[in-house]
Amino acid sequence: MICDAVVEDPRGATERHVWDEVAGTWRTYQHPYATRPWPASYGFLQETWNPVDQDPLDVIILATPPLPTGTCLRVRPVGLLRRPDGDDKILAVAIDDPAYADVRWLAEVPHSDLAAIEAWFRDWSDAGAWEDAAAAERLIRDSQAPGAGWPGSCKV
Repeated sequence: MICDAVVEDPRGATERHVWDEVAGTWRTYQHPYATRPWPASYGFLQETWNPVDQDPLDVIILATPPLPTGTCLRVRPVGLLRRPDGDDKILAVAIDDPAYADVRWLAEVPHSDLAAIEAWFRDWSDAGAWEDAAAAERLIRDSQAPGAGWPGSCKV
C-alpha cells in the first residue's frame, strides 16, 4: 500500500503546525505536551478520517531529512502505534528516501527509531503498543473518506 501524506510537524520541531482551512494557511503554536523535539516527521494521510479526533489519520513519517511543514509525499505504512486513547498513529516510511525505501515491515524499522518514538509519547502519556503493517493497512482502509479535503489517496 502506498499513501499520500502531508507533513505538519518536521522532525526536530517542538511546535505544532495545523492547517487552518478558513484562513488558508498554517497556524503554529507550542505543542502542549512536547518536552523534546519530534523524533520523526508527523502529519496526516490524505483522504482518511479518524472519528476519535475528527480529522485525518495521523502518520509518523520516517525519512532521512526533516521534511518541511506542508510537504506532500508518498509513504508506505509499515506499522501502527495503537494508542490507549484510540488516536492511533500510522508509522510510515518515505518511499523515495534511500535509507527507508526498502523497509516494508515493522521488524525492518531500526530499533532506535521505534525507541525514540515511544520515548516521545511516554513523556506525557502511555506510548501504546506497536502492531504490524497489516493492522495499519486495515485501519487506513476502514478510514478512507472520499472528498475529505485534500487530493490523493492510499492505493494497494
